[in-house]
Amino acid sequence: MKHIAVCIIGALASLVFAQPRDASVFTHGYNNLPVIEAYHLTAAQEAQFGNADNRRSCFWFAWEIPTANRLDSAMVEGVAANTAWGPIETPADETVILKMAWGTAGLYVLYEVIDDAWIGYVSPIDYENDAVELFLDPHSGQQLYSAGTPYYTAIDISQLTETYDQFQIRFGGNEPVEQFSLNWWNPQVVGTKCTQPPQCVIYQRNLTFPEADLTWGMKIEIIPPRGNETNIRRQEWMIPWTLYGSPPGKGTPPAENDRLAMAFGYNDRDDGLEPSASAIRWRNAADPYTAATNPATGLTTTVDSWGEIQFVGDLYAAANVTDANINAACSTVACKSPIFRPESRLKIQSAEYFTLTGQRVGNLHALPAHAAVLERCMLGNGAIVVRRITMR
Repeated sequence: MKHIAVCIIGALASLVFAQPRDASVFTHGYNNLPVIEAYHLTAAQEAQFGNADNRRSCFWFAWEIPTANRLDSAMVEGVAANTAWGPIETPADETVILKMAWGTAGLYVLYEVIDDAWIGYVSPIDYENDAVELFLDPHSGQQLYSAGTPYYTAIDISQLTETYDQFQIRFGGNEPVEQFSLNWWNPQVVGTKCTQPPQCVIYQRNLTFPEADLTWGMKIEIIPPRGNETNIRRQEWMIPWTLYGSPPGKGTPPAENDRLAMAFGYNDRDDGLEPSASAIRWRNAADPYTAATNPATGLTTTVDSWGEIQFVGDLYAAANVTDANINAACSTVACKSPIFRPESRLKIQSAEYFTLTGQRVGNLHALPAHAAVLERCMLGNGAIVVRRITMR
């Protein structure tokens, strides 16, 4: 596995004063950018993806078969070199691993996060609590790092481009989570000297997962821990190509060997209150919301948070595995095995039910047949199990 550095998202001041851009930032070598490879999926492999089954899609097991070739991924640990803001933590407290694949439908993303305490969110707009985020730009890192690039904002308030998309999705604590945030540069201020982030950026917050699918074609699933993996949670996404690029709806599919700019990270808060919120980022402990001043010149450095995705060839060929290998790993390791197997024999002490938007359901019998709800159970050992069920 490739250990690569980091990305940040932090609050911007309500008013940021204009500073000229420091041209020296463009002089570092483009070839030094970190890259994560995304592997191509066939139509049959894409059909394995599902966002309502509480499990990883089977093709992700190509990374885990012992005899397979080592596949690329990016890992950011909770150490000082990767800490964007908040207290310095430890790898056991927060570590995030990112794996990627691509196909005709879109970009497939798997986040695997280690966290020692899963914290619920304080408010509907709070994304500092146990949330992953991904920045995408439809241009390559080489384009973004070229002198005179037209893609950055006209005024130097951050490292944001005028063509980025930012995805934020919480894990939450024990409450059901079916909300995500999609943010992008406001097309009405492209090329202007916009200095106040609330007017510069469109924040599409708190769409439910079904609404994200209906509105954007974005498919999301939070995968609960299995067995004794109580400190590991996963999310898998499918981002359609039409959503890759700002404003949303303008993206186009890449070709093999294309490179597109990307940054990612994880926000962690152990007790739900400041100042304990921290963040780890790929790369340089910075994300595109950050601006940094060169102390030698007093000028602002703005373009040192982006890495790249490189779109490479067939996943199974790269891993040197077959459909039979994947099907065997998928059926015996996790895909078809019951969720929470060690706890499944324990008596359920209590159960609550919620709609997919997180509203409590008082009377299950009042729901129509085939309605989907979230069941939250407390087991005899105190463990919490949240699963999606369909009314019959």
